[in-house]
Amino acid sequence: MPNFQMRGLICLAIVSLVSLTGCSGDGKVSIDGTATWNGEPIQQGYIEFQPITDGQFASAEIVDGKFRVSTLPGKRLVRVTAQKQIGMTQPTDRIPESRPIMHQFIPAKFNSQSKKEIDISADDPKLEVALEGAEIKPQSGLSMDDKRRMNLSGGGRP
Repeated sequence: MPNFQMRGLICLAIVSLVSLTGCSGDGKVSIDGTATWNGEPIQQGYIEFQPITDGQFASAEIVDGKFRVSTLPGKRLVRVTAQKQIGMTQPTDRIPESRPIMHQFIPAKFNSQSKKEIDISADDPKLEVALEGAEIKPQSGLSMDDKRRMNLSGGGRP
């Protein structure tokens, strides 16, 4: 086999090997992950990966307990937010159709106050984020945000 053909095969093998490990040309790792709350898939939410020292912030939407994100390898602080539908708004003159009322149920210790760290590695492009604990319960009555939205939407009951 001529020398230039051998070089071409070697280059093709290297490119194939890099693509199989999940790394892109920018050094990022493509992660396929699952996110659960008390053993159940998080139906709708977001996951964020904040660098602890160096790197770039990355985030992804969680749908039916699954997410896909591309980020640089290394230690990351993980933050998860998720919402559940807890009711429907009542129709008003200004907004005649009902809309879902969503509630953020994941406690702050897993999002705004998270200390949960993970190590993202090109060697293992699968990630499982299993969170456990007591949910934040919806407040009874209207929150200040709900009251503000109600006033802005014409004053009808949400």
